[in-house]
Amino acid sequence: MVQHNKAVVKNVLSGDTVILRGNPRAGGPPPERLLALSNVQAPRLGNTNRDDEPFAFGSREFLRRLLVGKEVTFVPEYTVTTTNPPREYGSIWINGSNVTELGLQNGWLKVREGKPRSGQDAEAYEDLLASLHDMEDNAKQAKKGQWSETDKGIRDIAFTFTGDARSFLNQYKGQPLEAVIEQIRDASTYRVLLLLPNKKQQVVTLFLTGIKAPACKRDNSDTPAEPFGEEAKFFVESRLLQRGVKVILEGVAQSGGQNFVGTVKHPAGNIAELLLANGLAKCVDWSITMATDGPLPLRNAEKLAKEKKLRLWRDFVAKEKTNDSEFDAHVVKIVNGDTLMVKTSSGVVRKIQLASLKQAPRGTATSAPGGSSKSKDVREVGYQFEAREFLRKKLIGKQVHVVIDYHKPAQDGFEAKDCATVVIGNNYIAEQLVERGLATVIRHRKDDDNRSHRYDQLLLAEEKAQTGQKGLHSNKEQPIVRIVDASENVTKARQFLSFMKRSGKVHAVVDHVANGSRLFVWVPKDNCRLTFVLAGIRAPRVGRTANDASEPYGPEALNYVSDRCLQHDVEIEIENVDKTGSFIGSVFVNGENLAVSLLNAGLATIHEFSANESHYANQLFTAERTARVEKKGLWKDYNEAEEEEAQEEKDDVVMAPRREYIDVVIPEFLSGSHFYVQVVGPEIRELENLMSELSRYFNGRPAETIRPRKGDLVGAKFTEDNDWYRAKVRKVTSDSADVLYIDYGNSEMIPLSRLRTLPDRFKTLKPQAQEAVLSFVKSPAKDEDYGIEAYERFVELAGGKQLVANVDARENGLLCLTLYDPSLSSNAEASLNLDMVRDGQALVTPKVRYARGNPMLKSLEEASEAAKRERLGMFEYGDITATED
Repeated sequence: MVQHNKAVVKNVLSGDTVILRGNPRAGGPPPERLLALSNVQAPRLGNTNRDDEPFAFGSREFLRRLLVGKEVTFVPEYTVTTTNPPREYGSIWINGSNVTELGLQNGWLKVREGKPRSGQDAEAYEDLLASLHDMEDNAKQAKKGQWSETDKGIRDIAFTFTGDARSFLNQYKGQPLEAVIEQIRDASTYRVLLLLPNKKQQVVTLFLTGIKAPACKRDNSDTPAEPFGEEAKFFVESRLLQRGVKVILEGVAQSGGQNFVGTVKHPAGNIAELLLANGLAKCVDWSITMATDGPLPLRNAEKLAKEKKLRLWRDFVAKEKTNDSEFDAHVVKIVNGDTLMVKTSSGVVRKIQLASLKQAPRGTATSAPGGSSKSKDVREVGYQFEAREFLRKKLIGKQVHVVIDYHKPAQDGFEAKDCATVVIGNNYIAEQLVERGLATVIRHRKDDDNRSHRYDQLLLAEEKAQTGQKGLHSNKEQPIVRIVDASENVTKARQFLSFMKRSGKVHAVVDHVANGSRLFVWVPKDNCRLTFVLAGIRAPRVGRTANDASEPYGPEALNYVSDRCLQHDVEIEIENVDKTGSFIGSVFVNGENLAVSLLNAGLATIHEFSANESHYANQLFTAERTARVEKKGLWKDYNEAEEEEAQEEKDDVVMAPRREYIDVVIPEFLSGSHFYVQVVGPEIRELENLMSELSRYFNGRPAETIRPRKGDLVGAKFTEDNDWYRAKVRKVTSDSADVLYIDYGNSEMIPLSRLRTLPDRFKTLKPQAQEAVLSFVKSPAKDEDYGIEAYERFVELAGGKQLVANVDARENGLLCLTLYDPSLSSNAEASLNLDMVRDGQALVTPKVRYARGNPMLKSLEEASEAAKRERLGMFEYGDITATED
């Protein structure tokens, strides 16, 4: 009785030989057997040592398309044991059709003459051969298969790759190529026959992009297969071996030669994703970014297998998320090209290193050529500086989202680090750094899960930078940054002073904050570094060591300044240099004077000498007064009564009168004793030129609408003469602004349409109008009784004249003056102050710090008594200073 067996055709070796796979047995893949079709033969396929016989490939392809992967019925008839391995001969049926007959009928097989085997009926054998010959003859007559007269049946094939792999890849990269999987070495490594568009065929070794399957046992090797290696191989063989697929070449393998990296697309899907999803392969970093569809589908498939703990992931333990693994924070400092400091909403400062990133090599940082061995000038080679600047401009002071990817413990003398992915908006900072060639990606071990959760995107960014030859990947010489230390000594500082002072407000970056009033800034335009001291204030000292105690509110002042301007873009305005080479001036953060802000917060005090010399004296003194009244910071325990008492005790010391004479004119009168002066000198003439140039500038430009802030310097069109002047904004409403004309002292409320942005070149000349009062005397305000009379008398005495003034004191930015009219008298006591008192238009105020011991005080008091006796001015109805007692 003939035994019919069932099996699945694993693959076809030639047009007449197949490998069958039977039913699987427990513990391994199903058994295989080699079976050749009896009584027929097909042309022999070639290999690296010989060429194909004509129509060999067509014959094989007919059988492959007919049988591979399908269930068939076969009948083994006899076995030849002289071959290695032994070969069975028999018949195969598929869907009720005899495969031998189908091959003959389509012209792909020839009848093989032979003799009946022992036990075989000779007559039946002859009838069988006759039937087979009839089928062969019919195919010949129909010119089918190998009997074709129009096709030579010889293919153009290369069994080894001898050309340039990179050029071949560039020619076909990304194109879905028709292919046949000829051999499965392991689940992720195949021998592939590529059917190229130009009718040529090329055999290559293909590694699946982005994955690696466990190794299988090799022939003639005692090395056992890796766990799940054989299962993974069977998984792929049963789906792909000798199947027609699409292959997308995506790269050249690390081993080079004829080995390529690519994706195999089957109508049922991507085999790499299927292997990963079933836990039969793992993702690999070196090729995953080459995947045409991107790394995400592969990573997601692997993630699914991890969650289910399938096969290779049977012992997988997911990392536990902690409460602080993801948070929002503000960036407070850039440490270097891959590390930053952030402050969380709870006020905790954390040091964050960008995950899976390696900063640009540091290059060399040395003294600049031409400098002495002790020079502090810096010469930095490489991309470190550019990387730090990119992070600073992108992040400093901004809110970011931080995802902690892993923690790097302390080792080899390095501190422990939190490694994270930092996001601002929709921008991943590490990826942007890498894409610009300012950092590289760390190559983690394949079993190392301590990596960025955006690792694939980092690799893609690096590939883009390499392709574009950007930054570190460029063939150009590394950039060199040279920074001059302008504060190295006082001589060097003075070389920079004049032109930097002329520049007005200059853009700078705060490199370091030593204390509340001492900073180190970098000026990009001049590529120099300055030690910078805030003019007009003194901040409490900060201790440098644990044993060096800080002054009260020293750390608070340091933190206040650091939070607002460390590594921020600021503007600096330089006034002078000190004896150590430090530059003295003002720092503006978003238009706000930093010294004024410190005083307002009670974290600094007035340094009287430099405050009086500052362009912003009034703002400084006002800010300190405000902090004192509100008892902020250093003024927390301030008691005004005790302060006055202490001052009075101090005033008991008789001081010699001050002698400092200046020529002045008064452009604006506020009351009978309160006014603005202009000091007659070269700067007045400079002001005239500036005013002319200012008018030409604004009259020649189109109208603009600005929305100034309090304290801004602007160009303002004065209502009375419709000309342009420099002004300071004191108050802003919805449609107008209260402005002070800083060179003349007058003020007005004008519409916003009459304001313009003032260019920096018009800000270099300091304000020419200085606020002043008459020393030792005080008149009523204009809105008080006798205020108008006092005002008019003072204008009569001083208006339109050039006067001589003695500066008796400077208090809170206010000049205290004794005024003389040189055209009237040369008597040192015949002052305008005395005239105002003698006319009964001002009261004597001896309780001032600089009055005690001044010989003028006696003359003023005598004049006041005379005005009272004669009922002059405010005394017309009696002594208004007298009390009921």
